Amino acid sequence: MKKRLILLLILSFTLAAALSAGDKAEFVNLGFSPDGRYFLFGQYGFNEEYSKSYAEIFLVDVETNLFVNGGVFKGEYVSSLEPGQSTDGALFTLLESVVSVKNKYHIDYLKKGRPLYIRIEESEESLESLDFRDFETGSHYLLDLNQDVKSDSEGTLTNSSFFIDLSYTSSAGKEVPFSIGHPDYRRKDISGYRIERVITDPEGHSIVIVLAKIDKDLNVRYMVETLKIQ
Repeated sequence: MKKRLILLLILSFTLAAALSAGDKAEFVNLGFSPDGRYFLFGQYGFNEEYSKSYAEIFLVDVETNLFVNGGVFKGEYVSSLEPGQSTDGALFTLLESVVSVKNKYHIDYLKKGRPLYIRIEESEESLESLDFRDFETGSHYLLDLNQDVKSDSEGTLTNSSFFIDLSYTSSAGKEVPFSIGHPDYRRKDISGYRIERVITDPEGHSIVIVLAKIDKDLNVRYMVETLKIQ
């Protein structure tokens, strides 16, 4: 009985510490279409202030780097989060609303692509530049994350923007530069961005860059920037 009580206390303290450090959503790769043209992803978490689980799902046109029309889904669900429990039920509930769009764009949950880069979660380091190789194809990638964070005269965060310079070199040695993102689009109260992972579709034609956006209260949400390499 004592061991059970101690375990529950540890889980409670762990949960409280996590929530006090900010609400960090969980990112979920939901798959590509067979041709790599479309990518579906989601995120979910728990809002302690309102005692609600939340989920968001987005369908992206990789070539245009935009959400498809009608491809944004969001839901909030009143729930209690017990120590050790996951809020993934919010994502599963929202997925029921996405089935028709998933089928229309032929998204395959099993076609998650290949990871080219994954940030080590234990590391607090946020790299502004990445240099890595796709050992399966022999292609090479250089990424530079450019951020612009603005504050008012009192030093209070107001808004921020970013863009990514990407240099792709094929296995044949051909180098192609890309500029990804919208540097003129400014997000209110976002203090910074961090590249979490880089994914390619199963055929190696599409690139998805997953970024964390961190707000002034240390809450973390995810977004993607995409492009067609071939």
